[in-house]
Amino acid sequence: MGTPSAEPGLSTLAARLSELADPAGCWTISSDEVIRLIGADPVRFWREMNGLRHRICFGEAIDRFTQDTVGDLVTVLEHVVGDEAEEAMRRAGLFMPHGPGVELTEQLLHAAHRFSAVHGIIADELDAMVRHAGSVRAAIGIYLGEHADVEGLIDSCAQSFRAMHGLPGIGASTAARYLRRLFARHVLDRRGLFTLLEDRLRVAAAQAGHVDPEERAGREREGWEREGPARGDREGARAGGAGRGGRAGAPAAPAARQAWALRALGFAGGAVPDADALRGRYRQLMMRHHPDVDPSGLERCKDVNVAYALLIAEVCSDL
Repeated sequence: MGTPSAEPGLSTLAARLSELADPAGCWTISSDEVIRLIGADPVRFWREMNGLRHRICFGEAIDRFTQDTVGDLVTVLEHVVGDEAEEAMRRAGLFMPHGPGVELTEQLLHAAHRFSAVHGIIADELDAMVRHAGSVRAAIGIYLGEHADVEGLIDSCAQSFRAMHGLPGIGASTAARYLRRLFARHVLDRRGLFTLLEDRLRVAAAQAGHVDPEERAGREREGWEREGPARGDREGARAGGAGRGGRAGAPAAPAARQAWALRALGFAGGAVPDADALRGRYRQLMMRHHPDVDPSGLERCKDVNVAYALLIAEVCSDL
């Protein structure tokens, strides 16, 4: 199939998919209609798709493609009309390639960091949650569920990403779906996303006299108990004011967590690199180990996301 006819066919397909999409960006299109819209030879199309049966959801693709299998559609189109298929679908806001997806994920981590830094901890509510749950860790999970609006952050980042890249309206739905898929696959999780706020909540709980036994033992080993809550107060004051009901600064991560995070990102030595170095390494590792690229990379990606969130909180106080 010649290059001159590829772009018009892809544009026609993209326009039809946008037309089919509901307000949430969901669409379904038959494989036969895809063939007609791109002007492909049916015999070649089915031959190419059969050759890709181990890379795509072949049984589903025989009948139709949906927004959830758009990656399979792009794979087939690349073999039928050429490499420009991915870019055409990206420009139409219908597909999130891996590189932009890593950028979007990083944007969500930074948005979560900003929220974590400015959220005014409701000390009385946290205290009640600890007493009800019986542990600080469980109470923090409840608190994050009540106050950390993951869906709101996802929608905000998706809209921002769409505007930044000049995508049509459906691009925001595609971006939001990409992020939600990361949570569904456990590449991201709520506690890892709000690691800075979790640290602040632990300090607030300690100031109220709540420390889980295992946490107390760990802090005693690190000498944390000798400094006690005053440490959090001093750090909060340096960060712009601490105290109940006000903004508290993020406590320094315990030495063991910092060392783990540095190892997870592949940095030697104890010094935390600057923000640019952290961003560069984060993108490099996510590009290499993302499950869309490396099916065995899920656990590696989870570690990279948590480690990045921990370290970026130490070097960027105003993200």
